[in-house]
Amino acid sequence: MGLMRLGSAMTALALLLSACGSGPDYYMLPAQARPPVQYPAPVSGIVVTEISLPSYADALEIAALQENGALKLERGVSWADEPRRALTRHLAAALAARLGTQVTPDPWPGFSTDPDLRVDVAADRLIGSEGGGVDFEGQYFIVRSSTGSIFASERFRINVPPQGAGYGGLAAAHARAIETLADQIAARIAGRSAPAS
Repeated sequence: MGLMRLGSAMTALALLLSACGSGPDYYMLPAQARPPVQYPAPVSGIVVTEISLPSYADALEIAALQENGALKLERGVSWADEPRRALTRHLAAALAARLGTQVTPDPWPGFSTDPDLRVDVAADRLIGSEGGGVDFEGQYFIVRSSTGSIFASERFRINVPPQGAGYGGLAAAHARAIETLADQIAARIAGRSAPAS
């Protein structure tokens, strides 16, 4: 009887340890997949403040839109980095690639010159579905750092088609949405039209 109890206890312990060892899957924003359109940069530096996100998009658990319209935070599927930090850094890198100038997330490091412009982004909606596309809506502000005056401000609505299967595809669609916004902001700074997404 004692051996049977011991065997049952060992089995239960093994199952518990197995369950504890199976943590969430983590997803990163993928690097930009295609070379961006280049714009002549009329500025010497740009600082990007932290993107303001809806609470569901700011959670570590990946938010996904269900068929019934409900939004679900997937407990076993998480972002590998804080969404605000990852999206802000992705936007800064995308702008740098397009404008060919120094672009960095706030705070501005100790470079020899201060940034000419500051970019603020407030997202009203950033959501997609597993293996589906992403809807990204909000407003951006381009501010002259020296005076605090608005250089440009515009509302945006970006719809990214599916970029692949599963949550990897959803992460890729988030990255593409940020890159499309970078196209729009870079074109506005350069006084040109953004490329068709």
